[in-house]
Amino acid sequence: MRILSTAAFVGLEPELATREGFEWATKECKMMKSGGVIGGLQNDIFSRKHEQKMGNVTSAVECYMKEYRASEEEAVEFLTKEVSIAWKDMAEEYCQKRTTTFPIAFADTMFNVARTVSFLYENADCIINSHLLKDHLTSLFIDPVPL
Repeated sequence: MRILSTAAFVGLEPELATREGFEWATKECKMMKSGGVIGGLQNDIFSRKHEQKMGNVTSAVECYMKEYRASEEEAVEFLTKEVSIAWKDMAEEYCQKRTTTFPIAFADTMFNVARTVSFLYENADCIINSHLLKDHLTSLFIDPVPL
């Protein structure tokens, strides 16, 4: 989340890229932590089997299963709840920032990066299985909904 958000900040308009925004974003703010939880856990839930085939050792699912002697289903259910809690934390800080004079472009960017990552792992690992994005990209760029 930190790398993706930072890269997205580079594209902000100069008048939106304030020192206050960068300082908030570079400390461990709740939105950054929550985005990391969302992306990390969804990645582990949906790509663990593929990554194990590639030789990667563990994921949050396996760690939970081992530590709590839980089934795979129980581990996925618990981690999915953790993702939901992270979304609530992110939304809470986002709403707090919207009611202040804070440069909201940073919070918007973090929220949008988290939404994009979440979309890519919504029901499968669309990063590894990029063919799953074909219909979405087609609807966005080739057959958009007329306005």
